[in-house]
Amino acid sequence: MEGWVDPEAGADGASQDGLPPEQREVTSDYAPSLAESTFGSISSSVNEHIWEYGRRYHVFRYGRYPIPNDEDEYKRESLRHAMMKEMLEGKLYLAPIGNLPQKIIDLGTGFGDWAIEVGEKFPSAKVIGVDLSPIQPLWLPPNVEFIVDDIEDEWVQDRNFDFAHLRFVGSVIKDNHTLFSRIFENLRPGGWVETQEIYPQPGSDETPLPADYAPAEFYSLCVEVLLKLYGFQVDSVGSLPADLERIGFVNVQRKVFHLPLGDWPRDPRLRMVGGYFHEVFMEWVTAVAARPFVEAGLDRTDIQELVKAVKVAADDKSIHAYLPIHFVWAQKPPE
Repeated sequence: MEGWVDPEAGADGASQDGLPPEQREVTSDYAPSLAESTFGSISSSVNEHIWEYGRRYHVFRYGRYPIPNDEDEYKRESLRHAMMKEMLEGKLYLAPIGNLPQKIIDLGTGFGDWAIEVGEKFPSAKVIGVDLSPIQPLWLPPNVEFIVDDIEDEWVQDRNFDFAHLRFVGSVIKDNHTLFSRIFENLRPGGWVETQEIYPQPGSDETPLPADYAPAEFYSLCVEVLLKLYGFQVDSVGSLPADLERIGFVNVQRKVFHLPLGDWPRDPRLRMVGGYFHEVFMEWVTAVAARPFVEAGLDRTDIQELVKAVKVAADDKSIHAYLPIHFVWAQKPPE
């Protein structure tokens, strides 16, 4: 693929697996005819993937999203979806969107679990999922479709949405203000937006976390690397309500849950949520260590030691740590 540079390449252009970029393995999930019927008139490159750093990544807008889209990532997203439903006791969102929304968009839909379930919940609504990777199922409810696109670009989807949903995409967004301004423009009057994001700062309600608590070190490094290397505003959810008000949203609400890091809670439901989150968190650590930390120039041995220390700390049930997850929803003023 023209125009990209492998950070593992030597002076001769050979990569970590000994192949020049033009010989790296590129795969596609969809046959061309199927891709065209599913995603419309688009370049065939959106259907391709590339294998590097031992993982599979998207080719469309190469490097825009430095997290894999392979089977391990599917496992992580599936567990995360189950975790969210367990935490919300079966709910898919908190915004008061009513019982008859007609147009819903899921931005950064990933493998599409949320979009498919909300499509089944509202069979009369048109549901659109947007993502950089064509990794969603081919067999869908008739009212659900997926589009390959960058959600930070100018929108080409329909306008006048009743509900715009985002979940765990804040860590890979460069300009939250512009993104939510476009959401505001494309909602119908009275429409709602909701985002669900982890704030990257572990805490504990019981005793202070150890000064050398490895998950806290990981998140601190993650925030620094993703900002400096890719321009991502990982912790922007903390100031999001005020920004939504500046954009023009009304009825701005925020609710913060504590995600247990591990199955240490006594409450059975929270213990299950914590068990899910332990697995989701460790898969996230592995994904960030596989590429962003390497591209930032961190020593591989140091990365491996940090990952080991994070796992030891996350497995320690005597440390009752949690991560705050913020639910923020707001309404475009009705006419």
